[in-house]
Amino acid sequence: MAKVSLQKVRITGLRGHYKILMQELHRWGLLEIIEKKEFIESSNQPGENFFAVFDLARLDFVLKSLAPYESKHDKADSFLSGGKLVMSEEEAKEKLKNFVPKSEDIISECEQIEEDLVRHKNHLHRIQKRKSIIAPYKLFHTPLLETFSTQTSETRIGAIRLLQKESFIETISNESHLVDLDVFGEEDGKFYFRITVSQEVAPRTLEILNSFGFEELDVQNEFSEFLNQKPREIHRSLEKEEKETEEQLQSLQSRREKLAVHLNDLRILYDYNVWRKKKNDLQYKILQTKNIFAFEAWMPERDYGKLEKWINDIFVGEVIMEQVDSEEGEVAPVYIQNKTGFASYEIVTEMFGTPGTRDIDPTSYLAPFFFVFFGLCLSDVGYGLILTFVSLFFLLFGTFSKSAKDGILLLLFCGIGATLGGIFVGGYFGMTAEQAPTFLLNSSYLAGVEGSLPFKGQFLDPMTGSGPITFLIFAIGLGMIQLLTGIFLDFVKRMKNKEYLDAFCDPLAWFFFLVVLCGFSVADIVGLPKELFKNLSLLGAGILVITQGRSQKNWFLKPISGVLGLYNITGYVSDLLSYSRIMALGLSTGVIGFAMNLTAGILGGMMPHPIVGFLVAVVFLLFGHGLNFALSVLGAFVHSGRLQFIEFFGKFFEGDGRKFKPFAREKKYLFFRNP
Repeated sequence: MAKVSLQKVRITGLRGHYKILMQELHRWGLLEIIEKKEFIESSNQPGENFFAVFDLARLDFVLKSLAPYESKHDKADSFLSGGKLVMSEEEAKEKLKNFVPKSEDIISECEQIEEDLVRHKNHLHRIQKRKSIIAPYKLFHTPLLETFSTQTSETRIGAIRLLQKESFIETISNESHLVDLDVFGEEDGKFYFRITVSQEVAPRTLEILNSFGFEELDVQNEFSEFLNQKPREIHRSLEKEEKETEEQLQSLQSRREKLAVHLNDLRILYDYNVWRKKKNDLQYKILQTKNIFAFEAWMPERDYGKLEKWINDIFVGEVIMEQVDSEEGEVAPVYIQNKTGFASYEIVTEMFGTPGTRDIDPTSYLAPFFFVFFGLCLSDVGYGLILTFVSLFFLLFGTFSKSAKDGILLLLFCGIGATLGGIFVGGYFGMTAEQAPTFLLNSSYLAGVEGSLPFKGQFLDPMTGSGPITFLIFAIGLGMIQLLTGIFLDFVKRMKNKEYLDAFCDPLAWFFFLVVLCGFSVADIVGLPKELFKNLSLLGAGILVITQGRSQKNWFLKPISGVLGLYNITGYVSDLLSYSRIMALGLSTGVIGFAMNLTAGILGGMMPHPIVGFLVAVVFLLFGHGLNFALSVLGAFVHSGRLQFIEFFGKFFEGDGRKFKPFAREKKYLFFRNP
């Protein structure tokens, strides 16, 4: 099995060795340290604050601020390493040693630049707003004053909606002849004017202005520092200030771009400080006194001897590691590790959950089914080859962590599966035999042999004749195999957990009944003795009637519960029908691809010139097949996963375990290569 056996250990030692030990344990990443209440309460020494130099939030802020200005060379390297810096641990330590003395100055400078940028941007926005306010008044040749009113007259400048211009002029003219109106601009759906009236009619004039939604220029609040200056002079001053502010912003941007050369050093610093913080936080969960420290942890049993030898060699009896039994009710974490190839499918398992202590790891069992189901759902050689070659490119030329490599390897397997699925059903970018190049076609098809399939290696044509039904039956058959596998794994799981009676009465009884029922269903087709399978089916049903009611204490209810237990066959039928989605998705990939090809041909033929038609067709094909590829890959992955999570896992897998999380150096930006 892929579940790695874990051992609980206790490590006790002299306080002086604590730092060295924890540093090495952190680097090895073998132990998951247990938070033990008794140890925490008994600790009488305050922890040392190893994390008082840098604030991770500051570092993260600076990294995000400088990231857009990263050099193209660094971006290219990052692309082929999953966004990580590839170097040896010694190189990282040397870079960190050289960078730390100046890091605070760089971080502070970047923070100051960001603060100045925000302030200058806000100031620029304010200037531009004031420019937009004063711009329509540039033809007003009088200097701005706090008030334009005199003892005998009142003057206002402002704007009204342009649609109301004629109505306003007519209304104000009819009100009094003691009105002087000067329109000096029309802009953005408004007209701007000065109006001067006698003090006698000023109140009535103000009422009219308000009724038309008059927007008066607020000189005192908006332009108080520009009093006694004409609007055009104010506008020129604002333009000058705007230019100066933009230059200051450009200067700040240039300074920030120059700081981007320190991005990689800041990333190294970030990871190292994350590690320091983790060690700092952990010390408060460990028993520490003036002279000793102690803690308990889970670790892989296979690594116990190696770690014990290292501790004995380094600390010569002053640090001791011993095996301890788990406490009553204590549940160990679960650590799964599969061989190369199967390990990439752990991603699928972990999407559902971690195997519990009673579970078996389903990864190696789901792998072949997921491979086949994804391939049949995508079922296109072209799309499969794209996935395959892209994945191969990253695997061959990239440098990635193990988890990232497993993810890329899973995509590679998916690409290979899709390629084989495409060959199986003759899927090549949705092309028909007439559209496909000759080298893809069967010689017998080209020779006109009746009943021959068009493409080389093709087993069925899901688009013609009985092809869809054959594809559906094939998908249902694969589903039956997976369901039976799940039921058998439930039997294995129960036997492993010493639930012998339940193992024989539930999963094994159902396995026998479903197998002979399948035999009875296909007996005529494959030439099996139908009468024999009929009798075996009746025997299987009888076994279920006898065993399914065994949990009932009332003897009268036992046979009734057994008969009702046969109703569970509908659940298996429902699960089986879910596998029809394999056929549906497999057909949709080819149908949508064919539709894209057909549409591209029609659009190209509608163009006035053959070259233009060719270009339009190519652009549409790239867009259409790109969209179909993305949606089909997503659909194939999601629905293949769903068949595992619901139909397969539902038979034997609970996934209620807690994942083993060792005290290890989690690298967000770094990837250490071997020296």
